Amino acid sequence: MSTATRDRAIQLLEFAHALVNKALTGIPDAKATFQPTPTDNNAIWTVGHLATTYAWFKSVFDGAMHPVPDTFNGLFGMGSKPSSDPKVYPPFAEVKKHADAAYAAFIAAAKKLNDAELAQPTAVETGGFCSDKMDAINKAAWHDGWHTGQLASIRKALGLPGIF
Repeated sequence: MSTATRDRAIQLLEFAHALVNKALTGIPDAKATFQPTPTDNNAIWTVGHLATTYAWFKSVFDGAMHPVPDTFNGLFGMGSKPSSDPKVYPPFAEVKKHADAAYAAFIAAAKKLNDAELAQPTAVETGGFCSDKMDAINKAAWHDGWHTGQLASIRKALGLPGIF
């Protein structure tokens, strides 16, 4: 079975994910909760949010979310709000570790499927967010890009160099 479309979508996601990581480079742990304005996302919330999102995106393929700590959905999931108080969050390195693991599980699950399998309906209800399993890869790339822009604003406000 063909995997050309899958491979292309994964390449786009890997590109977008690399930009997220590049945007995080140089943001000190002490500034993980920095918000340029009170309504902006901060770096630790963004990373934790990506962890919960990758865990959910994996479930679109096989119905099983990648496990993240029980507190993550409340802190970082859909509808959560970032806090500027560092005491609210686990250590930044721990949050990043969970995001990296959830991303790796999502990519591994995607690589198990061929193009025909990815054209099938999602394994979980997505509220219309994903039209099929392949769309989960595409939407994850879009989602990473969205949050890279937010991280770029944090970098700018902190006086860090641009990532391009």
